Amino acid sequence: MAELFGVTLPNISLKFFILVLFALLPYGGWYITTYHFMNYFILAIGIWTICNKEDSTLSLFYTAFLVVSVVNDILIMSFYHSIMNSTANGKFSIFMSVVIILIKAVNAVYAWNEHRRRGGESAVSGYTNFDSDVSATYLPDHISPPAPGVDM
Repeated sequence: MAELFGVTLPNISLKFFILVLFALLPYGGWYITTYHFMNYFILAIGIWTICNKEDSTLSLFYTAFLVVSVVNDILIMSFYHSIMNSTANGKFSIFMSVVIILIKAVNAVYAWNEHRRRGGESAVSGYTNFDSDVSATYLPDHISPPAPGVDM
């Protein structure tokens, strides 16, 4: 079982989340191309992540796009809420969009755990130590190492 912040999460496959998102996305009903493009792009990356079971970079890519998609959906809802709230279909679309956002947030947690399970690092940054000295073997040919005792 996966753990996040000391809480044990049940084992739920990413396939389940992809299937649920695929089933609910048509009910989002926003008439904005960005909404549908982003969500179907997320589905494509999710399917790609499921098919390629060993790539930890791809699972991180999927997690990052889920987070960006949640922010994108919140922005679209905040801008177009007054337009869509006037009809019953608009209210249903807003409700389904909120449900999809909540599912995406939970999906992002499970995708992050999948990334860690595939061997990805927990640190977001790829840099480990900025204070270490650079040896002369890692410098390009056209740069000479500084002379000892010379402050710059």
